[in-house]
Amino acid sequence: MFFSLEISVLTLVLLAVGLLAGLTYALWQCLRAARLQRFIDHDEQEREYVEQLPPVSIIVDACTETGQLPRFLPLVLAQEYPEFEVVVVANTEAEATSDALSTLKVEFPNLHITFAPRGTRTLSRKKLALMIGIKAARYDIVLTTCANCRVTSERWLATMMRNFTPDVDIVLGYSHYRYHRDKRWGRRMRVFDTVSTGVQWLLSAIHGHPYRGVTENLAYRKHLFFEHSGFAHSMQLLWGEDDVFLSEIAQGAVTRVELMPDSQVSVYYDDLRHAHRLLKVRRDFTSRMVRRKSFIVQGFMSVLWWLSLLALVAAVVSAWPNAVVLIAAVVVVLALFGVVTWAMARISTILQAPRLWFTAPLLAWWRPLVNAVYRLRESRHEHSNYTSYI
Repeated sequence: MFFSLEISVLTLVLLAVGLLAGLTYALWQCLRAARLQRFIDHDEQEREYVEQLPPVSIIVDACTETGQLPRFLPLVLAQEYPEFEVVVVANTEAEATSDALSTLKVEFPNLHITFAPRGTRTLSRKKLALMIGIKAARYDIVLTTCANCRVTSERWLATMMRNFTPDVDIVLGYSHYRYHRDKRWGRRMRVFDTVSTGVQWLLSAIHGHPYRGVTENLAYRKHLFFEHSGFAHSMQLLWGEDDVFLSEIAQGAVTRVELMPDSQVSVYYDDLRHAHRLLKVRRDFTSRMVRRKSFIVQGFMSVLWWLSLLALVAAVVSAWPNAVVLIAAVVVVLALFGVVTWAMARISTILQAPRLWFTAPLLAWWRPLVNAVYRLRESRHEHSNYTSYI
């Protein structure tokens, strides 16, 4: 290996391409972090909120998580809120009349329990539970959640509902799984994927183009549900209640995002790796029906990040064994890593996720390959996304 400042034009071009492509990606991540931080520090602080909190119906889908209800419901029923009801949709009549729920019902008169009959095999159980709960709701505003969630503050409901000024129709809350419970291999990739997906749809909504929410923490005016015939336009799908449906009702409706810590919800899964894989496959399938500009931008930036790596490696190879080129490439990579690491750390903090530090840039290279594998698997079992195959 030798040191020489005589570098070929090809090598210089490759170094420049690697720097520019990587810098574009790094600055994009910084802009996303800055926009999210500005939303927290400025937008949420400056916008108008209601003086009198409106009555609300909380719809709890418990069709697959009834066993979690004794731990979940007291946290919801103990909310500091003037007027609300909780409608629990259990899986069977027996579960709806269980001793645990009956005891809670005696203590809290605003708790109502119903069940979703099992004889509906050609319907999504999730959508069926939500439909039953919304039809049973007394109030004009409904907030959907699930029995495997945990609210982290007694101000959760008030923080979400403060956004319903007369012109607001939809409020998008945020939810995330319990990161500290994930001890299995691949947990860093799951964190990075969750944060990357979350910041993508949140910023799209902040910019006025909502296309997705999370049913664990989603509020809207009930008339929107009936005006759009509920889930009629996606009834053939097992999924889509948090993206296909939301993108439909958000057309022409005023949507707000709520990201204050009190408003965020934690989701519990017995098998986090399996749950993440299942959710990723489901949402990748339904995302085809809600394509937005953010998808194209995300894909383009991933290409630039890979182009940066390949160009820098090619520069080193083309000039090998010139140590000057190697050092220049290493300096560029370290600088880009530092910027991307800082940006992702800021985003992770806002979304209450662990900071991934210097693994974040590496995972940004790895994630497109993981996504490609998921899409390949999905293409082999695409029929399983339709209710007619239950």
